Amino acid sequence: MTLKFEFINHSCFILTNNNITLAVDPWLGGSVFNKSWELLVDTPKSSLGNVKNCDYIWFSHEHPDHFNPQDVKKFPTDKKYLFQKTKDKRVINFLKKFSKNVLELNSNQVFKLNKNFSIQVLPFQDLDSFCIIKINDLTILNLNDCDIKNSKELKFIKEKAGNIDVLFAQFSYAIGKSNKEDKETREEISKKILENLSKTISYLKPKKVVPFASFCFFSRKDNFYLNDSINKIGDTISFLKKKHLDVEFLCFYPGDIWDLNNEWKNEESLNKYIDHYKNIQPSNNIDDIIKFSELESISLKFISTTKKNNNLFDIYNFINKKYHRIFFKLTDSNIFLKFDFDKGLQKTFNITDENPICELTSESLKQLFIGGYGYDALTIGGRYEANKLGEKCLKKIFKFQTKNYQNQFYNFTDILQRLFSKIFKNSRAIPDR
Repeated sequence: MTLKFEFINHSCFILTNNNITLAVDPWLGGSVFNKSWELLVDTPKSSLGNVKNCDYIWFSHEHPDHFNPQDVKKFPTDKKYLFQKTKDKRVINFLKKFSKNVLELNSNQVFKLNKNFSIQVLPFQDLDSFCIIKINDLTILNLNDCDIKNSKELKFIKEKAGNIDVLFAQFSYAIGKSNKEDKETREEISKKILENLSKTISYLKPKKVVPFASFCFFSRKDNFYLNDSINKIGDTISFLKKKHLDVEFLCFYPGDIWDLNNEWKNEESLNKYIDHYKNIQPSNNIDDIIKFSELESISLKFISTTKKNNNLFDIYNFINKKYHRIFFKLTDSNIFLKFDFDKGLQKTFNITDENPICELTSESLKQLFIGGYGYDALTIGGRYEANKLGEKCLKKIFKFQTKNYQNQFYNFTDILQRLFSKIFKNSRAIPDR
């Protein structure tokens, strides 16, 4: 029986069982999150070809380090894609432009790739999903980026997965919401991630754990400092080994192939990563400078869309008027702007430290206003600096955009639906979407 695992890169791997192949979450190259992240290691050419040739590809969620449209466009047109069922159908509809073999999986549905090879996909929180892969008697749980917050969620996952042979989970921070001088904050975040992963392992009790989905770095001059506190794979495994003596921890380097019926030794792969961590350098690419007239127009469209999609906006705006304004300093043109929901963006010269301030490039500001998950992309990428009041204002101003992108709207109908959903489905860790 053929039972092969190939690590492609970051959060992507291929499983092969009796000539049927499944790839998950391919991000194969290029920068993502508005040019904020790059892969720690280049994807081998042979692995690129193997992903393109595999029978099925599953995407956990639509963040570009898991679902990269630029990679999808390069795949064969007969590729079979698997994705969770969502209300918005954004990913499904995008995939249908490139393939007729797009399979929308219902929550809890067990999809058989062959007689002894299946995948079950379960939605998690607002955007993510995890999957349970079964090959004969082997159970693989892929948690990718799922941010498990409590024991109720762990219990739900454990009940669905049962006895776990191999667990895949993220091991470093994927958020850049921290100013340059806040190294202590980044160190605390990194420590907390490892502690939470340790708790997850203690509860789920897998036989083997593969830390993954963190083989990238903050790649621009304005966010490169964020790499100073990331969890590195060697340190991660050392930390976890001390806490879980009965668990085997595995490290894979892009292109590594493992027969799941055999043992795996980490040393060679771990040693290869050491040099990559040492040699990362910020990109010299320069963003386009966006004219004020374009930014002004985009901001007005953002306001119009926000008000149109949320008929309770005026109430929220009245309550949060103090936080619905912010000052931007454009670092590439040294221009100061003020934004509020009444007038959009305006040029200004009157900024003090008491004001809510955010510093970023004009390209980053553009993406913040036009992106469906513009705020998420900004905070994940970390290409900005903000004071405490500025952080709070950013979150308040762009929460409408973020929630709308997740199919949640600030109107009477949606609020009542969410209220009733909480009342009648209080015991569920995983929401219906």
